[in-house]
Amino acid sequence: MKRTQIIIILMALVLGMSSCKKDEDRVVFDPAKVVAPQLNSELDGTQIEITTDNIDSAGLVLNWTASDYGFNAAITYTVQMDLQENNFTNAFALGTTSGETSLNVSYNDLNNFLLLMENDPESPVALDVEFRVLSLISDAVDTIYSNTIKMNIKPVYIPIVYPQLYVPGAYQGWNPATADSIGSLNSDGKFEGYIYMAEASEFKFTSARDWDHTNYGDAGEPGKLTTENGLSNNLSVPEGGFYKFNVNTNELTWSYLKTTWGLIGDATAGGWDTDTPMEYDEETQLWSVTADLSVGDIKFRANGGWELNYGSDDQNGRLQQGGGNIHVDEAGNYTVILDLSTTVYKYRLEKND
Repeated sequence: MKRTQIIIILMALVLGMSSCKKDEDRVVFDPAKVVAPQLNSELDGTQIEITTDNIDSAGLVLNWTASDYGFNAAITYTVQMDLQENNFTNAFALGTTSGETSLNVSYNDLNNFLLLMENDPESPVALDVEFRVLSLISDAVDTIYSNTIKMNIKPVYIPIVYPQLYVPGAYQGWNPATADSIGSLNSDGKFEGYIYMAEASEFKFTSARDWDHTNYGDAGEPGKLTTENGLSNNLSVPEGGFYKFNVNTNELTWSYLKTTWGLIGDATAGGWDTDTPMEYDEETQLWSVTADLSVGDIKFRANGGWELNYGSDDQNGRLQQGGGNIHVDEAGNYTVILDLSTTVYKYRLEKND
């Protein structure tokens, strides 16, 4: 009995010593004592003009101090840029580092992001932008933010090359080299685009014009994709038509919507109640209609409803989903063209003599 008691006492002492040691090593996180990173203010208030002469040879170097969480932590930093009036609600991530407190953004990359912010990328103007750094150690810990620095930067127009997903399938002979594609307007892993498939077809999404890179197929669950070739099946649409595709490669999801298009507005004979149907040309990949228009407004809408419609906020030939009415300044006979064949959707109003 005494021997048993002695063993129990020894075990309690060992456990107690172990508990004390763990208490001594425990890290206590105090959010109030976290020190945020600080962007170097050297660039604050400066102006830059990107030109064809310096776009390939220069870069914007951003430096900041390390954040301090009160203990050693693996920190991920992300540099963001947005227009000054946006308060980072539409920010672009310029780059991410693992612990490093400096980022060199090439003028080429910077110019591409700036053109995405322009009202008319083909005639860019100087933009007032601001930068900040995000510091993150875990999804369970709130992100902390640096100070901001403000700059005025003028980009140069160069046709934007948007990231693309290619769509080889039975509708075009399973050839990635000649496949249609959908684009990521904000270079954020979210792709959208329209493709005409004359009949029901199977297909896949590919990250390049071949089968040697990342391929996306059916994960066996509606709306889900997989990149594992051994598990992926072909995707499909049930019938021929002009389809809008959306793909999120970050979340491995996809969707499709078959569409037909019409013109609507008080400048048309049907007013805001009745669509004027448009016709699709497989060769030009354009929707068009020739009709008499009065002075007034028009928009484009799909499938006779307002769930999907396009207008133009700047009346500059570029379309935005749910955008503003397109104004017709002069009455007459027009050929109205809707171009959904590229990443940037466009329209034209061509007055006929």
